[in-house]
Amino acid sequence: MELRPWDRGTRLIHLALAVAVTAQLFSGLVVSNGVRPRYLLMHTVLGIITTLIIALHWMWTWARGDLRVLFPWNRADLDQVGRELRQTLRGKLPGHGNVVGLSSFVHGLGLLAVTGMAATGILMYIVIPGGYGLTAHSGAYVLFTALATLHLWLSYGVWFYLGGHVVFAALQQIQGNHVLRHFYSVRH
Repeated sequence: MELRPWDRGTRLIHLALAVAVTAQLFSGLVVSNGVRPRYLLMHTVLGIITTLIIALHWMWTWARGDLRVLFPWNRADLDQVGRELRQTLRGKLPGHGNVVGLSSFVHGLGLLAVTGMAATGILMYIVIPGGYGLTAHSGAYVLFTALATLHLWLSYGVWFYLGGHVVFAALQQIQGNHVLRHFYSVRH
């Protein structure tokens, strides 16, 4: 399959999202070990910034017509993802670039996971109990706890995704596919 590089805007948004999500995950570790107001504030501000980057990513992907690349739902595209998955299980890494396939599909799943984290984080901010959130509803404690639990479980998925993302990028590099150069080169 011919390499179709990602456009510069997509690469910049990906870089911004990678930095923001990684910062959020690490700040979340600090916050989860006992809430100190300044760290919670940092995590909240980073969360709002990350949410804006995620929203920008969704709008950019939609505007470029790349939703099908990240979310292949027709039979031919799903067959391509399945073929690449079987090849990967046999030790042959999938292709990369702006094409329908396993790599793009996994990126789509990652985007869904970070979107879920952003949504639960924003909702948690709205319903912080004790009169600190944007609402002062009596059921805020129950709702906040449910959202915090979902947010935590999603974070485990995003940590797993981030680790896998780094491992597969490194394996692609080792095999001579130079995905980092193709993705982050200013010449493309």
